[in-house]
Amino acid sequence: MRYNIAGWGTVAAWIPKGWGFSWGWINWFNLIIVVLLLAPNLLYALRRGDGRNLCRTRWMNVTEQVGRYGSMLFMVVCFRKGGFGFSSVFSLLMYGFGTLLLLLAYWTVWLVYFRMTGVHIFGGGREPAAVFAAGREAVWRAEALQWLLALLPCGIFLVSGITLEDAALIAFGLCFALGHICVTRENIRKARR
Repeated sequence: MRYNIAGWGTVAAWIPKGWGFSWGWINWFNLIIVVLLLAPNLLYALRRGDGRNLCRTRWMNVTEQVGRYGSMLFMVVCFRKGGFGFSSVFSLLMYGFGTLLLLLAYWTVWLVYFRMTGVHIFGGGREPAAVFAAGREAVWRAEALQWLLALLPCGIFLVSGITLEDAALIAFGLCFALGHICVTRENIRKARR
């Protein structure tokens, strides 16, 4: 028996797929997750237009982008027969709670990073980044936050792929993880200079 999430009220109902509820080929829950993953990145780009990629290794950048867009596509659209579903209630619960916990952690790290770099979420423009004025310890904290911001989306893609048993999503998630980690490492290394 395959399991799915049905209902969009205040509490989603966790019910077997065979009872007439199905996501079909679009995963609306994951679409919301993808939008929530992109929102702080877009806000940061709008508020601080100076975030450039310092990584000059073409294959790393291509690997990261192919993994990113492939993961987002396969999180939202299902190309296999039968649509989205879970093999057990445990997988469904791991998917739901794991994804939400990783997303909450991601947003929390972004909020700390916004504060550290002087980005105002509501109103205002930007202040000089406190990281550069505070010294080496603040730079190390900023780097730790950058690593978390790199790893948490990888975790979301992989948890989703593993619990949904979607080989394509797992493959693109691993591709994104490899590229994103390499690009982040290179950006951090070059920004230190």
